[in-house]
Amino acid sequence: MATTTPVSLDSSSSLPLSVAILVSVGSKETVPEKLAVTRSDSSDSSVAKKEFGVARKEIDVEVQTPKAPLRGPVPIPLTNLDKGLIGWESPDDPENPMNWTVKHKWRNMSLVAISTFMLPLASTLFAPGVGYVAAEFHETNSTILTLMVSIFILGFGWGPMFLHAPLSELYGRKYVIACSNLVFAIFNIGCAWANDVNTFLACRFLGGLLGCASMVVGGGVISDMFRREEMGGASSAFALGPLMGPVVGPIIGGFLAERVGWRWTFRLLLILGCFMSAMFFFIVDETNAPAILRQKTYRKRKELGRPELISALDEFNRRSPGQIFWHGISRPITLLCTSPAVLFLGLYMAIAFAYLYIFLTTITGVFTNIYHFSTGIAGLSYLGLGTGLISALLTVGSTNDKLVRYLTERNNGVRMPEFRLRPLLLSCILIPGAMMWYGWAVQRRAHWFAVVASMFPLGFGMVSSMLPIQTYLIEVYGQYGLAASATAAGNCLRMTAGAFFPLVGPTLFQHLDYGWGATLLGLLALLMCASMALTFIFFGHKLRERFPPRI
Repeated sequence: MATTTPVSLDSSSSLPLSVAILVSVGSKETVPEKLAVTRSDSSDSSVAKKEFGVARKEIDVEVQTPKAPLRGPVPIPLTNLDKGLIGWESPDDPENPMNWTVKHKWRNMSLVAISTFMLPLASTLFAPGVGYVAAEFHETNSTILTLMVSIFILGFGWGPMFLHAPLSELYGRKYVIACSNLVFAIFNIGCAWANDVNTFLACRFLGGLLGCASMVVGGGVISDMFRREEMGGASSAFALGPLMGPVVGPIIGGFLAERVGWRWTFRLLLILGCFMSAMFFFIVDETNAPAILRQKTYRKRKELGRPELISALDEFNRRSPGQIFWHGISRPITLLCTSPAVLFLGLYMAIAFAYLYIFLTTITGVFTNIYHFSTGIAGLSYLGLGTGLISALLTVGSTNDKLVRYLTERNNGVRMPEFRLRPLLLSCILIPGAMMWYGWAVQRRAHWFAVVASMFPLGFGMVSSMLPIQTYLIEVYGQYGLAASATAAGNCLRMTAGAFFPLVGPTLFQHLDYGWGATLLGLLALLMCASMALTFIFFGHKLRERFPPRI
């Protein structure tokens, strides 16, 4: 039965991604006028408060308990026509994405995962064809040739943080991703028909910058639909694209470039971009709660003839679109500067991603120049990396939620998000080890299979780092409505590293050779990754308490 309890709410906090208004029940504090919310049953005591100087009044708020517990301390705004507010009809309203059926959730999640696969695929699909472009454009500068591949990664590292994350707060997830995929397709037209290096590089960069919304907005989609105990499986699907895309890309791209020409790699991306844009426009449903309730408010105004109705969420998000957009841009930067977990776990992912792209940008040259493989056959060498990724997804990905439950039981039933980070102990050994194995196998001209086999532990280590960290950030910051911002901040760091480290790799290997160059990189990774992994596994909870989000 519903009870009336005074609730403390921030009158103008911007929490649009998961409507994370954190509730303190039992204290008589002030809240915005004309607001009714419900809260979920949760033992989580985290409270996020921030004052914006907006007038506040004291009222009683009806608090109801939903049948199924929601993740974290996230309340549910309810419709109250007497007060002119439009919200959910009940805690179990089927329009609320948290209450959708499993089939409905996974239909949306699957298309988001496919979109996140397409973008990393685009980053390396062209890699085996670089030699053909160099010959056609008469380009001999090795840095420029590497940049043709990596500049796309730089674009989709910075685009989500400064463009797509704040736009998704204003207009929702669905249309931001749909339009982004369409823009991605348009710039691939420029790449496919470019006649000089400058045009090609500009289109590659802009295609990555403007066409990569799903890379970070997808994290918000998970936070919108899935409860904490369900996030492991959803995060595995979301992580599959960024990890498998760069591996599958060269395999397909090698044969395309060899058989029908390098321009067809971009024509294929044009087709894929248009197809995914259509899927999001016509099949995917909006998951962002403020956007859903905004549309519901428009409908109710027409149906009831009451133009004064407002969304219950807009009641405490009374800012202009420009203010919301600017706040959305500043949040990932603020998290990087004030939250150690976002900064250092983002750096951990950056190191892993940098080493992945050093592999990806040197493997084709190793197999064509040293082992004398054709371009198409050289692309098949990436199967070693793909095997490692798939093996890890089948083990780490499928057992992540089970591991958390097991550790919670051993911890007297007290659940901690840091339990998700245990696989980092494995990745901080596998990634440096794979780097050194690869370098010495190439330098000693070992059998080609030894080089391919060295990619297996790299792939396994990549999943063992990326998946736990990504799930951890979504879980910890999703309860504050900051899942997309935290994901964007981490994405920016790892993509920037993935863009610039490949420029360093060839020079390093040229001066130190593959063996000692890879050993240097491996030892640096071991030192940095092991220290960060141990710190957050054993002291992460103290850092969370000491440095809560201050947005």
